[in-house]
Amino acid sequence: MKLLLVGVGTVGGATGLGFLRLGHDVTFYDVLDAKRIELRKQGYKVSDTLDFNADVIFICTPESRVEEVVDQLTSHKVQGLKVIRSTVPPGTTRKLQTESATYNHVCHNPEFLRESVADYEFMNPHRIIIGECCSEHGDMLEELYKPLRAPIVRVDPTTSEMIKLASNAYLAAQVSFWNQISLICEKLGVNSHVVGKACTLDPRISPYGASMHGTPYISNCLNKDLDQLIIFGEKLKCDTSFLRAVNELNNWIATKQGINLQNELRKLGQKKKSTF
Repeated sequence: MKLLLVGVGTVGGATGLGFLRLGHDVTFYDVLDAKRIELRKQGYKVSDTLDFNADVIFICTPESRVEEVVDQLTSHKVQGLKVIRSTVPPGTTRKLQTESATYNHVCHNPEFLRESVADYEFMNPHRIIIGECCSEHGDMLEELYKPLRAPIVRVDPTTSEMIKLASNAYLAAQVSFWNQISLICEKLGVNSHVVGKACTLDPRISPYGASMHGTPYISNCLNKDLDQLIIFGEKLKCDTSFLRAVNELNNWIATKQGINLQNELRKLGQKKKSTF
């Protein structure tokens, strides 16, 4: 298939390179001139404008710019299925679908890529989530991802958006849970990592937080997505006290260890700021 990747940061880069390896015709677009020049030097196809028709257009920009990008693609009358890879509040894709007849074919396809191993994780995913606008385009995306031999879950876009937020909120909760346990263990003179390792011999208990606790989670995704889920839940007038407790404990651990969480997150954001 002919693919256009809009935004060539961690997600856009790994997605584009992955589909290139799978034999697709991939073109990259990034708002930064330097990024486009760099990609051309490396031998990749690059478009200097969004005026580029493709079978599928993957939008991999920061979430604050997703709607603007869809507007630009529509105003340029770009042909192709628009697929949002960015993390967006639940309901965003449906909203874009219903705002105009030209937006009807927009899907959500969340990424679960860690920055340090994004290329590997694209090629070796635990699951593929397709938030389809219709069965026809769900079929198209399933065909794209089939060679990766991962479980493919096809749902509506709002469910897809919620799966991404719930996944990262759960990971954040695990770290905060084990940091809470470590505070108690510290008072007892007990090694919390020994406790965690023994607990995870039970297959029901994930090793994620048990193995990496001891410091606050500082992540482009976990912090941002948990905040987004709290805000979204409160807009719906849901009780978000558990999620807020996860966040508050993480902030407390950071303060206890002399870590300025906001500064660290700002540094991560500046490092990642290479697209839109």
